[in-house]
Amino acid sequence: MTYGYHLIICLFLIIFQTTLLTGGGTAHLYDLLAPFVVYLGAYHLPRAAIPVLVLGGLAMDGISGGVFGVHLTVYLWMYVGVRWAIQFLQVGNVILLPLLVTAGVVFESLVVAFSAVVLASAPWPVDSIFPVVSGQVMWGAVTGPFLMLFFIRGQKVVDRAKKSYYAEKSPLRIP
Repeated sequence: MTYGYHLIICLFLIIFQTTLLTGGGTAHLYDLLAPFVVYLGAYHLPRAAIPVLVLGGLAMDGISGGVFGVHLTVYLWMYVGVRWAIQFLQVGNVILLPLLVTAGVVFESLVVAFSAVVLASAPWPVDSIFPVVSGQVMWGAVTGPFLMLFFIRGQKVVDRAKKSYYAEKSPLRIP
């Protein structure tokens, strides 16, 4: 049930990001899977998170049109970084999660921008990357904590549903 919840959230974020949030506006929105990767790193063990990260990374690499493997690599490294950071920091801290989300968005934005600069056919002015990355970091810092709360609350709902589904019945089979 937990795998199903994670896969549904992952696919919903991918579809939402690629269909509704695309456009030619000046807003530079970040990858919505970054807060989800931070959530998986902070609250779930690798056996529950790695399959979802691999599927989500492959889906984003296939859809993004960029260098294949960049999103998958970023998600796995971001997960490892969050798992390392929570060894030293308290997961329930109110300030920790927004900082982890912001750091994850910074990391992903820089890696994706760097891969675009390195593989561009024409020289790219590096100073044009700064407004895009800073806009993505700002959006990630503002909306990332709300997405994290949504993921945490959703997991609690799934856990309660799983607990009630597998609850032991009385010997008389009375619900």
